[in-house]
Amino acid sequence: MTPLAYLRTYRPDRSVLTGEGYNQGTVRVGKGDVVGVVMMELGGPLQPDEVVPFLESRLLDPVEVDLRVPKALRPRVAHYIARRRGRELRRSFEMIGGCSPLRRHVSEQAAALQRRLNDRFGAATDATFRTYVAMRHGDPSMETARRRMVEDGVTKVILLPLQPHYSASMAGSALSYWQAHGTVSAPTALVSEYATHPKLVRALNERIDEGLQRFPREVRDRVQILFAAHGALRRHLQKLDDPYCCHVQATVRAVLDVRSDGRGSAVAFLPPLGAGRALGARLGDTIADLADDGASALLVVPISFLSERVDTAFDLDVTARGLASSEGISHFEVTNGLNCHPLLIDTLAECVGTHVEPDALAGGDGVVEADDLPEIVTTGTAVRARVPACPVCERSVATRTWRPEGPAYGPSPVEGDVTDQRSAA
Repeated sequence: MTPLAYLRTYRPDRSVLTGEGYNQGTVRVGKGDVVGVVMMELGGPLQPDEVVPFLESRLLDPVEVDLRVPKALRPRVAHYIARRRGRELRRSFEMIGGCSPLRRHVSEQAAALQRRLNDRFGAATDATFRTYVAMRHGDPSMETARRRMVEDGVTKVILLPLQPHYSASMAGSALSYWQAHGTVSAPTALVSEYATHPKLVRALNERIDEGLQRFPREVRDRVQILFAAHGALRRHLQKLDDPYCCHVQATVRAVLDVRSDGRGSAVAFLPPLGAGRALGARLGDTIADLADDGASALLVVPISFLSERVDTAFDLDVTARGLASSEGISHFEVTNGLNCHPLLIDTLAECVGTHVEPDALAGGDGVVEADDLPEIVTTGTAVRARVPACPVCERSVATRTWRPEGPAYGPSPVEGDVTDQRSAA
């Protein structure tokens, strides 16, 4: 379906935008099942001639972008902005080698995750796992993913957004489109977020340690860390109680909690596309504030991106570097993307693993013994006793709690607790 056709037929559904309308528990998996893991990504242009169509598709997205124009005028306005901003984005492409690395990285992640799932869970579940990349904008599209899943005979589906933090503008947009035009008729579960998964936190810390090594030895002790998150609209926080900023802050806390170097740190958000009010502190403003406070060495960590893309390769490594230099910050580096880091692939595999339940454990006729099942980090539904208030929205939103105990598959039920429960600040 074209972006314009989708805009004309779109009807907002809060339960889909927030993910609450999807099963976030388990699906039963048994002999002969083909489990399709849909890896949902925002997408991006592969080469310069795809820039304008990509931008126009995003600008026509009624969930992600707020243009503040009547619906009838939106196509013309979107086309005009896409052509104008397209010239700038093409120049960005030229400066990073002429193409975006996103699709290559996501394809490699999909191949690595498929191998990991089958190696780790295939024998225990007696099922086959297949991964499918589904871009909200660009190729491979969600329609392409759906067609391949039907051809492959997929019988169970796990939706896996490639963002560790739930956001209506990213995951919600993808889920809305999937619900309308991509969904497969099969039992489905959603991985809503994995903001504080221990292996994700370890992977990020390893990238930080690698990044610090790029600074001169005499500078390393005074390097400050700037966590950079994808931009989002404040209206989703106001209208949908979007937990995105809280999830981002939870990841940052988890990363800093295991570090012992006591470095200064800050969190900033890239500017969102469109006219709506942005969520949180903007990246450029935060860099200027850090410089005013005396920062001279800065390490930027893309906290909500699992793969390198134009946002990291240009917006952070080129534009933000220039801003930092103009503010007097003489040492500036950006960490490498997680891409196919083994700990990230393990994180994604364990997220999928917590949402499948072998028939043998669910009372089926299988012969798999519990002791033979792979040991994984499982998710519990317990909520931390106290969740610090988010500095952006001042709410206390609990993230999913991961712990190395309980059954090999599925959430560990804890009486009286609710996954993603929200507590008073």
